[in-house]
Amino acid sequence: MTRRTPVWLLLLCGAVVFGSTYSATSTEKFPVSWRKTMTNDPATNFYLTKFTADLGDPLQTAARNFVIARLVGSFCQGAKIAKPKLVKYLASAGMDDASVAAQRAAYDGVRMTFSQFDYRELAHLCAGVEYMFGSEGKLIAGVGKPGKGEPRDAYDPLNLYLSVETLIPRP
Repeated sequence: MTRRTPVWLLLLCGAVVFGSTYSATSTEKFPVSWRKTMTNDPATNFYLTKFTADLGDPLQTAARNFVIARLVGSFCQGAKIAKPKLVKYLASAGMDDASVAAQRAAYDGVRMTFSQFDYRELAHLCAGVEYMFGSEGKLIAGVGKPGKGEPRDAYDPLNLYLSVETLIPRP
């Protein structure tokens, strides 16, 4: 006569195995392979090049820079963005003088840019805060402090995309 293993014991063993492998993989804040390209240099950090390129439309470029600054301030560990300087930048870029239709068009273009924004892009932008917003920043000079150069939250391979919609104003 053969004896069968109780189902509850099999489930318990499965939970222990799954839990131990999950905790072992969740200790990394993000994949180690990203470290090599998470720099403050656009020559090695592709995402800095991608998100600092001129868009051709000054209002859309200003709106994109505004959203990146808010994104960095919200999601990057220790990064600080000076909101008064950011608002002053928008005014100097002509956003205050633009019609509502022009503002909506600019922000809608930015919405398309960030519709598939993922954690890898965020991690690389966090690493380049000094390049984008430091004292000699490429996007907005002197508006931010870099912090740790890493995202605030840990990487979740099951939830790659971030919702940036709440950071984009609707004029």
